[in-house]
Amino acid sequence: MRERIKNKQITKEIRGQLPVITPAMFRERGCSYCPYYAGSYEKFPRCMMADCAWDDEEEHFHPVLRQMLPEFKRKMEKAEEKYLELKTAYELLMSMFADEMEQEELEKDECYDCCYAKCGPCIGLCYKTLKG
Repeated sequence: MRERIKNKQITKEIRGQLPVITPAMFRERGCSYCPYYAGSYEKFPRCMMADCAWDDEEEHFHPVLRQMLPEFKRKMEKAEEKYLELKTAYELLMSMFADEMEQEELEKDECYDCCYAKCGPCIGLCYKTLKG
């Protein structure tokens, strides 16, 4: 079985055009557990497949699902625009506070403001360890 969209992502208009699963087949095969089950619409269970995947080794999605492509493309482009706006704002804030953040990282270092580091190169003797 290949990847498929979730049934909650299928719009009601598209779901109404999907093939109806007969009640006998629904009970017999347990379609509600099938990954291609598209939920029910107008009290009838619907399938995403053109023909039932239980009967056919070839998986062919119902062509009506293809009508969802433009809507998903539009939503994806809108989300991408929003992501790029947020990324630009984040990078701007990071550049505004880059110096302060570098200073904070230096202050976290054990040797920051150490009496041995001030007067010469570090000899591997940590003042904080000796003092503590």
